[in-house]
Amino acid sequence: MKSTQSARTRAFSRMDSIFLVVIVASIVAVVLTRSNQTNAPHPEVFAQNVSLEDATAQSAETGKPVLVFATASWCGPCQSFKRGALSDHKVAEAINEQAIPVYLDIDEHPEQASMFGVRSVPTLILTDGRDIIKSTGVMNSANTIDWLNRSMTKLATSAD
Repeated sequence: MKSTQSARTRAFSRMDSIFLVVIVASIVAVVLTRSNQTNAPHPEVFAQNVSLEDATAQSAETGKPVLVFATASWCGPCQSFKRGALSDHKVAEAINEQAIPVYLDIDEHPEQASMFGVRSVPTLILTDGRDIIKSTGVMNSANTIDWLNRSMTKLATSAD
């Protein structure tokens, strides 16, 4: 009887150890996952915090279209886009040369997001006040610049 009890005790002890390892590993995984979900800083190209209203007025004066970056703090892909392409100085140069950048948090300004028909984030919106061109999802730097250039051409062509 003693050997049966000690065998059971060893089995439970091994199960307790395995259970403890699984719990610790789960906690470590949660901590690592949450640390990777921190909000990315505002990309410098949007640092001026130009409102949509001000950008629209500037657009009317200068003829430059407005580039809206629709995003949300809870959006993982948005954070990736902000850390990646939107933080690239070449992308920032292209945006500043061709458009008036506006940072649009869809949770803070849901009416503006709705006005542009934003259904998912991240979304880039280029508008000249008449036409709207959108791209949803994360792009790398080269694709972002290419999208901006192609969209600028479409706006210019539609204005003729």
